Amino acid sequence: VVSLVAASLACRAGAKEPRSTETAVPTRSPTRNPTATLRPSAAGATWTRPADGIKMVYVPAGELEMGSTDDEVDEALDLCSQHFEGCEREQFEDEKPAHRVALDAFWIDRTEVTNAQYGLCTAAGACQESRQDFWQDSWRDPGSADDSDLYAPDHPVVGVDWYSATIYCEWAGARLPTEAEWEYAARGPERRAFPWGGSFDGTRLNFCDLNCAVDWRVLAYNDGHRYTAPVGSYPDGASWCGTLDMAGNASEWVADWYGDYASEQLLNPTGPSSGEYRVVRGGSYLLLPDFARTANRGRLEPDGVRSFVGFRCARTAE
Repeated sequence: VVSLVAASLACRAGAKEPRSTETAVPTRSPTRNPTATLRPSAAGATWTRPADGIKMVYVPAGELEMGSTDDEVDEALDLCSQHFEGCEREQFEDEKPAHRVALDAFWIDRTEVTNAQYGLCTAAGACQESRQDFWQDSWRDPGSADDSDLYAPDHPVVGVDWYSATIYCEWAGARLPTEAEWEYAARGPERRAFPWGGSFDGTRLNFCDLNCAVDWRVLAYNDGHRYTAPVGSYPDGASWCGTLDMAGNASEWVADWYGDYASEQLLNPTGPSSGEYRVVRGGSYLLLPDFARTANRGRLEPDGVRSFVGFRCARTAE
């Protein structure tokens, strides 16, 4: 996992940058669906986005203590050490300090964007096709029977960089979620360690279990998927507001540049105004339980393309 992080997500180390509240991603309001109720009051109300048919869920305004405390970093290290030798506390230090954020209401995709949905954007001439030249992932077995699952219509689209994800969301009348929005949708005001609750449960997500193509797989679980699974395959892994697959399947791009957390409370934070890496959130079919924690942070060059990184979109509530 450590070498994977260094070569791919670079999830755990490196220079940090100060946070700011400047917006990092341009946004535009999507076309209104005249049959949608865009001012619901309860978390989990749904609205179908016209451009691609994706169901979005409503996340009401609220506050979150984002990130991890010292004790929670210790717990993350313990979880990592249960499944992998060589874990270090420094891997989780970028989750500190725990800090308050206040967020306006927003909508977020219930599931990750699929290959079929992304294909609508490429057919419209707005998006480039997802790439399949990321096989520097030497652990993979291109051409195997289960390799085709990565491209199945109902599986999350992978092989897209941050720019392509941004373009898709804008084409669909949305935007990438901010890091704070993503964590709030996954974690909720109760600060769940995992979308479903406080303890890891390998039956609630697609992660690196018995079927995984690498040596660090966890043999105690078998979800039947070597790579990605159809989106929404784990309803028992739903978050407090009804989002799915936020702990596994594909890791996800968010809008923010990667950098240090601020210690003061912020309203609708959007991260540093510039940087070298963009934030990636959520575990994946290739990663271990500590990556599936709702506070875990990853990073990747914005033009980076990986077979386990996809995305979902968000939009500000009207």
